[in-house]
Order: sequence, then structure tokens, then C-alpha cells
Amino acid sequence: MRSVPAAPFAPVPLLFLEPPPESDFFTFLLEAHRLVAENSAILASIDADLDRHAQGKKALRIADAQWQQAQNQSLPMIDCPPLIVEAESLLLGTGRPRTEAYVVYLFLAGRGFFGSGFKSGEATTLMLESVTLRVFLANQGLRLPGRSTLTELVNAVGTGTREKILDAQLHAVLREGWDDGKTMIQDSTAVEGNVLWPTDSRLMVDLLARLWRRGERLEAFELPNFGETRIAKALGKMSEMDRAISLGTGQAKKASGRRYLYKKMLKLAHRAIELLGPLVGRTEQAVQELKALPSLRVRAERLITWLQTDLANLQRVVQCCEARILRDEKVPVGQKVLSVSDPDVGFIAKGGRESVVGYKPQLARSANGFITGLIVPLGNAADSCQLLPMFEQVVGRTGVTPETVSVDDGYSSIKGLETLRGNGVKVVSISGSKGKKITPAADWNSEAYSVARDNRSAVESLMFTIKNRFDFGRVARRGLENVRAELLEKVLAYNFCRLATFRRAPVTQEEPQAA
Repeated sequence: MRSVPAAPFAPVPLLFLEPPPESDFFTFLLEAHRLVAENSAILASIDADLDRHAQGKKALRIADAQWQQAQNQSLPMIDCPPLIVEAESLLLGTGRPRTEAYVVYLFLAGRGFFGSGFKSGEATTLMLESVTLRVFLANQGLRLPGRSTLTELVNAVGTGTREKILDAQLHAVLREGWDDGKTMIQDSTAVEGNVLWPTDSRLMVDLLARLWRRGERLEAFELPNFGETRIAKALGKMSEMDRAISLGTGQAKKASGRRYLYKKMLKLAHRAIELLGPLVGRTEQAVQELKALPSLRVRAERLITWLQTDLANLQRVVQCCEARILRDEKVPVGQKVLSVSDPDVGFIAKGGRESVVGYKPQLARSANGFITGLIVPLGNAADSCQLLPMFEQVVGRTGVTPETVSVDDGYSSIKGLETLRGNGVKVVSISGSKGKKITPAADWNSEAYSVARDNRSAVESLMFTIKNRFDFGRVARRGLENVRAELLEKVLAYNFCRLATFRRAPVTQEEPQAA
């Protein structure tokens, strides 16, 4: 493992000595460098993640080599010793130099800073034009890796490593005395998933289109294509009806016409499902009998899982649509398919605000504005179930039991209140009418509780800043674990900026501002 460079921002000998500009990005990277220089275990953890990623790819290469060797039969009268490949020998050799763990660490932090990921045109332009990055990489004799390389390596870093970085940030905060960890303010927010707004007609068309598209590319896996033209014809008709329903044109201008179009769509969808069932079953059997490279077989098995999932989801959408449109029944959100691309999103309706399809993360804030905890539950989880898990996470990260916990009445729970008090929390402030009901009057009217209720609004400032400065209000990645990783990157970036703010002016209490 390469050591942390002593001076990553020394001037680079160009036409003139060019130091990095005193920009927000410079102070951000400098803070990230300070943290990793004091915590070498972070780089060791990143190296371990990259090794696991590389070993997984090597294991497939070894399996392919073994399979190819098994297919090669020696010619008569020729003694051809077999090629022996040790499958368990996954030690990584000295091939093409791998991007250093330190560089991956900086770009992991940088992705959180830019908020939109390396595939975003804006983020790419900023990085390519960044004098700060050019100086940083030049001091190590490195060049800017490609976008795909950056994405692959940063995504290979596990969530556990990201959590180690957050732990190190909070330990630095406590060590410097910038916060004592004795206050915890918690709230949730709605985050848009990387999905379209779900409508029954659009979901049916998208699911059927993806099934058909994948079914016509099976030859790449040495499998027979679907080749059922009646599915394509049904898809074309359903697409026209979906367009009319979405735009409110033609028959769809009236409710009766919209209902009529849905009946026709559902009839076509049922026919498509009848045709797809045997085709997916045939493909599943073909995959089981497939004789191909192990790497190709892994991809084929993943494909059949996708086909089975899409077919099951198409059936669910049809059932929900029939209940909702044809029988005027209310369908529980838990039974609906909300997205073709991200199966883990939920329907988030929060506090009378505009509803979103996405996630509902929980954030914990300290008195001086550092984020001390992040929980990303599945779907639209109730706030009242997230108070104790967040308290345990914050105590585990900081090693400090908060003296004051302040939340809104969505977290109202007698069990939660009693558990926190039993764990040594002196003030458990739950604002709102629900919280007032379960809080003794003497406590509610005390000065400590009044101050805690007043200070709870500080979390709104945190939410505004992290959403508008670090793009926390939406995600680019899909799937619960990937979304957790992305939001955690943005939390790390926020805390790095907060650390830089306190280092420049320890007396200020303002949130990190946008550049």
C-alpha cells in the first residue's frame, strides 16, 4: 500500500509556478487529505475493497481458462500436458498499475462534493478544468483517470469503508473540541429516486418493452431469441394508447374514454403475458443446459433473473391497474410497482409537501452542525421507528451519549421516550401535540425543553444546505444499497466542508454555503 504523500498540493513547475487557487474545492480536498493522513486505516480499507473487486474479476478469468482447457481435447499421438490453473490462487500479480487507494479516496470524497456523479457533464467539466486537481495529481506523477475507471473504482469501495471515514470525521471533531456530541437533533427528508413518475400505462409499456428488448438479444448469450412478433405488435398498440392516456388526447379526454383505453391495454397486456410465460420458461431451461464460458454463464443467469422479475412485475401492474381503474378499488402502496429501474423506491408523502417517488433518509445533527448519523430505510418508513436506531448509531460513532435529543412529533413514542431516558438522556424533546401528550407537564414547560424545541429548527437549515449545495435531494444511483452509498458520500462531503469552516473561523456556527 502506497503511503500518503507528504505534500500533495506543492506548486507544479509549469511556465510559472502554479499553486492551487484558494477555492472551496481546494479547502475541501485539503481537509480530506488531513483526515486520511491521520487515519491510515482508511486507505487500508479502500485497498482491501479494491482487492476484493479485482479478485472477483480474476476468479472469473480463472474459471474461463479452466473451462476452455476442459474443451480442448488432445490430438491422437500428441502428448499435450493439460494447463493447470489454481482456482484458489487469487493473489494479484504485477500487471497494469492500479489507481492508488489515495486517489480513489479523494475522488470518492469529490463525487460527494459535486453531488451528481462522474457521468454528469457538469461534474466532468469541473474536474477536467480544475487547477486544484491538476496540481494534486501532478505532484504524484498521475493523470486524471477516465470517467468509467473512476466510477468502477469508487463504486467498488464498500459502505463499511465510507462509514469508517464518517467515524474518523466525528473523532476529529471531538478531538479538536469543535463539538461535544451532547446534542442530537434528528429529522427525515424526501429524496427523489432516479426514476420516472409511475403511471400504470407507462409501467406496463416500459416493462413489456424491456422484456421484448432483452428477449431479442439472447443470441449474445448463445440462447435462442424470443422471436414472437405478436408481442412486438401488442407493444406498439399499447405505446399508442399510453401516449393518448398521458397526453389526454383523443378518447382519453374523457374519463370514460380513458377507462376504455385502459381496458384495451389490459387485454393486450394479458395476451403478452400469455406469450411471454412459455418463452421465459424456455430461456430458463436453455440457461440450465448452456455450455459456455463461466463468465458468460454468470451473465446469462443474471439475465434470466431479470426476465423473471420483469414478468412478475408486469403481472403485478396489470392486477393493480384492474383493481384501481376497472373496479375502483384502493390499492395499498406496498402492492404497487413504482418503478421499472429501481425496485426499492417508495412513495414519499411528507408534511403536505409535494410527494416524490424515492427514499426517506434520516439525518442526525450535532449542536454545531455536524452530521453524526445517517439511516436510509426501505420505502416510506415511519419516523417513530427510526429514533432508537439513530440514537444507537450516533452513540456508537461518537462514543458520547447525548444529553439532549430533539425531534418533531413524528417520532412520538412512549417506548422511545422511556428507552432514551433509561440510557441517560436528560432531555428528550418531542415537539408538537403528540410529543406534548407523552411529556410530563413539568418537563414540557421547563427552560431546557423550551430551548430544545427552539433549537430543533436548526435541522431545517441542515436539510436546506445539504440539498441545495450537495444535491442530497435526489440520487443518481438505483437500489437501496447504492443509494445509501451515494447519500453517505454527500454526508461526508458536507462534513468536510463543515470541518474546513471551523478550521478557518472556529467561532462561526453557520452552515457550509454554496460556492
